[in-house]
Amino acid sequence: MKKDRKIVFFDIDGTIFEQGKGIPDSTRKALKLLKAQGHIPAVCTGRSMASVFPEILDLDFPAVIAGAGTYVQYEGKVIRNLILDHALVERTVPCLEAAGCALVLEGPEYLSYRKEGKAADFYNVLNRLHKEFPKRIRNMDPKKDEANKISARITDPEAFEALMPELQKDFSIVRYESFPFVEMMPAGINKAEGIRVLIEYLGIPHSDTYAFGDGPNDLEMLQYVQYGTAMGNSEDSVLKAARYRTKSIWEDGIYLALKKYGLIGAGLACTS
Repeated sequence: MKKDRKIVFFDIDGTIFEQGKGIPDSTRKALKLLKAQGHIPAVCTGRSMASVFPEILDLDFPAVIAGAGTYVQYEGKVIRNLILDHALVERTVPCLEAAGCALVLEGPEYLSYRKEGKAADFYNVLNRLHKEFPKRIRNMDPKKDEANKISARITDPEAFEALMPELQKDFSIVRYESFPFVEMMPAGINKAEGIRVLIEYLGIPHSDTYAFGDGPNDLEMLQYVQYGTAMGNSEDSVLKAARYRTKSIWEDGIYLALKKYGLIGAGLACTS
């Protein structure tokens, strides 16, 4: 095994993949070259495993961190799978729904939601699951559903804000700038926590860690790794917080940055 191997974490949406457009050819090439050099490419996504689709898994990532750090897998072995306490879900769901939120419970095997509600209007993954992977969809049952995290669309910001003091006791909460969307993981869990678990399992030094992302749920990840890089198409908070930047997803951002870091060859692309 390569002694100086590095591990590189990639967010999915907006980083290596865009809904309706797919994966840039330059990103595919970069990932192949990265593995050929003996390094480890890893997915690190807010999506639960149930919504990590074949086009991503077909890229043959040895490691997958899903559910924003709640689920960690390496070469098919599950290292972590944190399931929200059923009693917590059972008491949280009615509060969120009373505040006007449309909810999705995201787990390793399936996603669940109120099919009579409006969750599918904001969470397009549900529509694809219905068409291609119907066994990964269930009607929500807070008492029984196995969920790593809760995702929700906020329709009444004031009502949601009123819930925040209680929610923050039990959840790590990520809110988005560009649309009224929130992700809720078990307290203390985020992508960086998932990365910590994986690199300790693999015995990889923190100094050999890299990550790419574009959204608010990438902030802890980009700040935790040694080389945290924001995509050019990132939200403003991410661009401000990340130590390094690269071009956007469709401007060969991944390929150029990996060259800059010397992981797939020489070159210049990133600005710190």
